[in-house]
Amino acid sequence: MKQIIKHVIILLGIMLTTTITSVGQSIPKNTPLHSFVMEWYGVKYRLGGSTKQGIDCSQFTKKLYWEVYGRKLGDNCAKQWNQTKRIKKSDLQVGDLVFFRSSQSPSGWHCGLYLGNDTFVHAANKKEGVKISSLFEPRYLHSYKGAGCLD
Repeated sequence: MKQIIKHVIILLGIMLTTTITSVGQSIPKNTPLHSFVMEWYGVKYRLGGSTKQGIDCSQFTKKLYWEVYGRKLGDNCAKQWNQTKRIKKSDLQVGDLVFFRSSQSPSGWHCGLYLGNDTFVHAANKKEGVKISSLFEPRYLHSYKGAGCLD
């Protein structure tokens, strides 16, 4: 049963990513970013985790940036925030980092990677794991702190 649920989650992720990639700014299929997102989609959240057994948001963006872009990011959201140059929400590009205030996180931070079309991928929380979300979901719209890009 767990295997069936995992496959359904992966298929839903593929369908959502296909929708995201079909309109406007997107993550093209058969790219390292698309492959990484699909490989990690549905992995459960674990505070401080950095493996497929469980990963947190900052370790997810750190691992993504290293494996997809060959660039090093700091170990936590605050370090990644300080490492990036602030950009306007209206200027977001695929690969930019998005940051949020979080009452669920001990650090008070949450982060993810912008995918285009007002969506981002992140290790959301214990209930949802790695997923794609909209910046317009009320919880992210109201907790949005800012965005940044690496120089």
